[in-house]
Amino acid sequence: MKILLSAYSCFPCQTSEPGNAWRIIREALKEHEVWAVIADAHQYRELTEPWLAQNPLPDFHPVFLRLPPALQWLSRRPATSAIYYHLWQERLRGLVRDLHAQVRFDLVHHVTYGRYWSPSGLRELNLPFIWGPVGAAETPPGSFVRELPLKCRLTEAVRDGARIFCERTAALRATARAATIAIGVTRESCDALARLGAARVEPLPQIALPDTDLAQFAALPPPPPGPLRALCIGRHVYWKGFQLAIRAFAQFARKSPDAELWIVNQGPFRAELERTAAASGAGDRVKFLGTLPQYADVLERLGRAHVLLHPALHEAFGNVCAEALAAGRPVGCLDIGGPASQITPATGFAAPVASPAGAVAALAGFLETLDRDRPRLAAMSAAARAHARETFSMQAVSARLRRFYAEAIEQHQPKRT
Repeated sequence: MKILLSAYSCFPCQTSEPGNAWRIIREALKEHEVWAVIADAHQYRELTEPWLAQNPLPDFHPVFLRLPPALQWLSRRPATSAIYYHLWQERLRGLVRDLHAQVRFDLVHHVTYGRYWSPSGLRELNLPFIWGPVGAAETPPGSFVRELPLKCRLTEAVRDGARIFCERTAALRATARAATIAIGVTRESCDALARLGAARVEPLPQIALPDTDLAQFAALPPPPPGPLRALCIGRHVYWKGFQLAIRAFAQFARKSPDAELWIVNQGPFRAELERTAAASGAGDRVKFLGTLPQYADVLERLGRAHVLLHPALHEAFGNVCAEALAAGRPVGCLDIGGPASQITPATGFAAPVASPAGAVAALAGFLETLDRDRPRLAAMSAAARAHARETFSMQAVSARLRRFYAEAIEQHQPKRT
């Protein structure tokens, strides 16, 4: 088939939104000819074209779309980047009409940005249309938000306001109605897609682990004996919830004096996390490791840890959780969003979110259980590896996406114009 992708954020890499788009492109190219419209911003073009010059893909046709110079500043500021993205999608509507007149596509697929509250410029082509995987419908209870510093509370208010406004727009609802299959990353996003009017909604992970990655994680040893080591990996931003992980660890650590919590990476919330650790009573056992120089160093820490804590307030997916499961490390999270959608009772624990104090206590209890019952930890470790292979492997995710393509072709009923 001839497939057209909307891939605003895309370049040859392994992680985050650009990597997710690139993975879908590479998988589609195994069977189809692919055109992808990519933003000519954020260095996506500068990173993609040299790579393609050295690694030609004859059936791949990148099309770089750039808004007028007077609007470029919007893309460079976090506060206005959503406006630039919306304008880019509107400009995409005309571009894809012209492209379709030349190429005659069989199917279109919106890939990035993967958020449910932004309309897609592919919505008017009257073709089989895959929308997603998309997320960002995850919302923490108000009691969790009220604990945050004022600036973070304001950020949450802006996020909520933007989503509420966009949900009411004709463009977003037209996108949902046009989607032959809408794909949600989490249960919250699937519910939002159905609420917007998508006729068919399917869940699908936003990450797929290639065989090389699975082998790398499988090569790590099982959780070792000795004092329990919990691990947090990710950028230090408030919504990752590492402040909750520190509080949960501190409660657990009162009964396990040799345990440690390792926190990897950096970010703007670092000082707040350090204050939380100092006030917890276990600050000397909360180790801020910063950004490790090599990915091998991150793997080494993962191999020495027993459990990953990732109590994110809203995380559309959380690649680190799938990777930890593949490494045989159970995941402790909140019963919200992407991390909760990745685990099972045999591979992790999703803390109830009735209150922050209750969630912290539940996560502390989870750590105590793993520390006290090492056979259970070993069983969860083995189950986590098996779950990751079955659910997050490239073969598993790509097979479902190929099935969605075939079913969208069969299911689509052109609208009369």
